[in-house]
Amino acid sequence: MIYLDIDLSYLAKYFDVGTQRINQYGLKSIDDIMEAEAANGNSAASNFDLKVLKDPKALVKVFKLMSPRNRFKILRNMSQEDLKYLMQFMDKKDLVTGLNYFTKDKLVNLMYELPKEKISKCLFSKFSPKKFLKMIPEREINYFFESSKLDKNEIIKEVQNLEPDALQGLMENITGQPQNPNSAPDAKEVGKTLQSLSPQKFKKAIQSMDRKHKSQIILALTEKHPDLFCEFSKDALMFPLKQLEKPELVKTTSVLEQEDLVEMVSELPEDLMAVVVTQLDPEKLAEVLCDRFQDVLQDIGSLG
Repeated sequence: MIYLDIDLSYLAKYFDVGTQRINQYGLKSIDDIMEAEAANGNSAASNFDLKVLKDPKALVKVFKLMSPRNRFKILRNMSQEDLKYLMQFMDKKDLVTGLNYFTKDKLVNLMYELPKEKISKCLFSKFSPKKFLKMIPEREINYFFESSKLDKNEIIKEVQNLEPDALQGLMENITGQPQNPNSAPDAKEVGKTLQSLSPQKFKKAIQSMDRKHKSQIILALTEKHPDLFCEFSKDALMFPLKQLEKPELVKTTSVLEQEDLVEMVSELPEDLMAVVVTQLDPEKLAEVLCDRFQDVLQDIGSLG
């Protein structure tokens, strides 16, 4: 039985059942009381199900759903599956707020389970691509160039746009011979040399460049093809996010879809899930209760 602070004046006015009679019924649910009243000739009580339990506006009034305390009492008696169902009707901002109940470590783990494209959305809601590339370990930058989705010709084109000292350093790495410091390598010749390399040697050549120049190439490639950020490992994408304090980390999740947030928040224990769902708009809660949870409504009694 779910005991609430019910609007008894409403029951007295519209169903001719006063506080004294409610108290005489003891621990019965309001629905059972109305059935008993109807059996005893109270014609108004016979319409209780239709006029209250199936009417969201009346439900808000009778069960005082504007009260967070009453909403919580109802919700804490629901299963995890039912609470998860209700989350789809919540404002995203309230679901985001609910993530604060997790420890930072747990929240990081939940975000790590997201697809890379969604982690990227969280990441770039807080950090610029340039900042991201400055923060991550260089091994992650090198790992990016292992991707089979990169176009060799596009990489070569971006290499040719680099400053002369970058080209000179690259040619030294490829040939193993020092270059004439007074004569910058010709960009076209550098391109031809890179084209002639095997795929493995090509990757090694690019990876041998200074971090700064590799980052320039990545920024140019991802500006044209933003989806290439997903060629970074999850560890790389999560690295800057893990540096944030929990409140800032939580804020980055506001760019996620409703269903993503529901999946994350539903990892909370049931009592905390109920606390989060208590933020659901009372009128929307009443609609869903009327539509899907008649069994719950029929189990509500009065505190007296």
